[in-house]
Amino acid sequence: MPQTLYNQRLSEHLVHAESLLKSGDCVQAGEKVWGALTALVNSRFQPETHEVSVKGSRFRALIHKYQQTNPDLRMKMRELGFKEVGELFDSIYGLHKYFYGGTSYNSRSVSGNIEFFIRIIKELSK
Repeated sequence: MPQTLYNQRLSEHLVHAESLLKSGDCVQAGEKVWGALTALVNSRFQPETHEVSVKGSRFRALIHKYQQTNPDLRMKMRELGFKEVGELFDSIYGLHKYFYGGTSYNSRSVSGNIEFFIRIIKELSK
C-alpha cells in the first residue's frame, strides 16, 4: 500500500535529517527535509504527486488544517521571517534545489531553519 510506504519514507527521512543536522551536514539534511515533505504529502493525499506546484498546494492545505488547532505556528513562522505558508514551502523546496547545485539560495537559510522545518513536518505527520 503506497500510504504505508510513504509513512515509512517520511520516518526515515526525518531520522536522517536530524542525524545529518547534528553532524553539521546541512546540505544533506536539507535534502532529507525535502524528501520528508514529499513523503508526507504523498502519504496524506491520493493520488500521489510528482509536480512541485501540486505538492505546494497540498502542503498548504495540511498547514492550514494544522493552524486551526495550533495558532502558535503562524507566530513562529513570522519570527523566522515567513509571511505566509507559500514562503515556507518555497524555502523547503529551495533546500532541494540547493542540494542539486542551486546557487541562489541563502546559505543561512539552509542551516538556520532546518530544525523548524523538521519540527513542522513531524507535527503535520501526527
